[in-house]
Amino acid sequence: MTAPDPAASPTATPAVLRSTDPASPGETVTEVAAASPAQAAESVRTAHRAFEGWAAAPAGRRAEALHGAAAELAADAAGLALLICREEGKTLGSARGEVAKTVEQFRLAAQLAYLVEGATYPGESPGVAAWTLRVPLGVVVAVTPWNFPVSLAARKIAPALAAGNTVVFKPSPVTPGVGARLAAACHRGGVPEEVLRVVQGEDPAAMAALAGAPEVRAVTFTGSDRVGAALRSTVGPSARVQFELGGHNAALVCADADLPRAAAEVAAGAFGLTGQVCTATDRVLVERPVAAEFTALLAERAAKLTAGRGDDPGADIGPAATAGQRTRLTGLLDSAVAAGAVVAGRGSLAPGADPAGHWVLPAVLTGVPADHPVNTGELFGPLLSVVPVEGPEEALAAINADPHRLVTAIHTRDLGTAHRFLRAARCGVVKVNERTTGNGVAPPFGGWGASSSGAFPEGGRTALEFVTDTKTVYCAY
Repeated sequence: MTAPDPAASPTATPAVLRSTDPASPGETVTEVAAASPAQAAESVRTAHRAFEGWAAAPAGRRAEALHGAAAELAADAAGLALLICREEGKTLGSARGEVAKTVEQFRLAAQLAYLVEGATYPGESPGVAAWTLRVPLGVVVAVTPWNFPVSLAARKIAPALAAGNTVVFKPSPVTPGVGARLAAACHRGGVPEEVLRVVQGEDPAAMAALAGAPEVRAVTFTGSDRVGAALRSTVGPSARVQFELGGHNAALVCADADLPRAAAEVAAGAFGLTGQVCTATDRVLVERPVAAEFTALLAERAAKLTAGRGDDPGADIGPAATAGQRTRLTGLLDSAVAAGAVVAGRGSLAPGADPAGHWVLPAVLTGVPADHPVNTGELFGPLLSVVPVEGPEEALAAINADPHRLVTAIHTRDLGTAHRFLRAARCGVVKVNERTTGNGVAPPFGGWGASSSGAFPEGGRTALEFVTDTKTVYCAY
């Protein structure tokens, strides 16, 4: 006889998930109930039962609910931004910007509800017409990261709901309060609770029960390669996947570039948001004749940056989000210096900052060995390696040889050079005279190579391709 599972028992004490402030790790921010495997599976079943009704609802009904969610988020913008600041650590200004983008994403998704369109085709037989329909898949599982806990969640949830799918939302265990607050805003705005379910926690068994449930038709995930591989192994055979994984992004600075402007953009791409962005600049490839001058400009910018609490108006960047992040990044920096790298410029810690905070100061590095992890892998932190190159061809060879090809940038005054570069770069996003970070709500977003899996970009109208199936109809008349 098998013993009962205490996690599934109605009398069992629910597991509690706590978030803490990375700027003061002793402070608890949020406590939520963590789901057991049985509860995760039941959330999927609830969403599955709600699917037919939501899919059959008129487009205007779904659009109204998404507009309602946008309005609720806008009304809660100040409180939600402060919660992001306290759970994830980013500055209050950056958190406000993230909430504003999230409102845009829900407003855009409300329009997408009217754009789930098919096509008609010329008749190939007398009296027979042919056309296609786009139909929702069913239950979509959205697993989201801590670095953009509302905007990346919105980019997954809102289009899925617009097309008529139901969603089970799994926020990061680092930012559970933000995830719960986002879902509550959607529910207040008019999205039924059974249509958008929330599963909290960090139990691998609950994650497997969620992603592997037979009712799940699609899983969309943004996060690390490691978690992506673990999640991929649990997804059922009938579910499609959309995985946005790591990025190892390089910017090229040509000798003819506006060097002060390029330094500003590269520094913003490397150090903004504490570098905890999949599109952050990890290394800058600089044409050798201007490498020394450009490095000095970068070092000067890094030295002026201050790390502090996200709600400190004097802080330029916040802490690393977790103790593990701080330990990993500090170890990378120490290892690079031990291998011969030089710290050309480094930021400072704000006066009065809690010394127990997860602080990682922005740093510009030169002379990092080519085979060191600082140069060969994603950093996901405020470290930047300067690598001299002979020209665009050498830079392109390095960029295109990298397994992770999410985004790259070139800084040049020559549009011919820029055009050749953007045509040849084997990356999902290419920018000219701009930082690698930042993207709009309407254009597609996705990487190439190991940076993505599933061949379905996110963003804008393109998002409908992942959350719908094509049905072809032949009708004799």
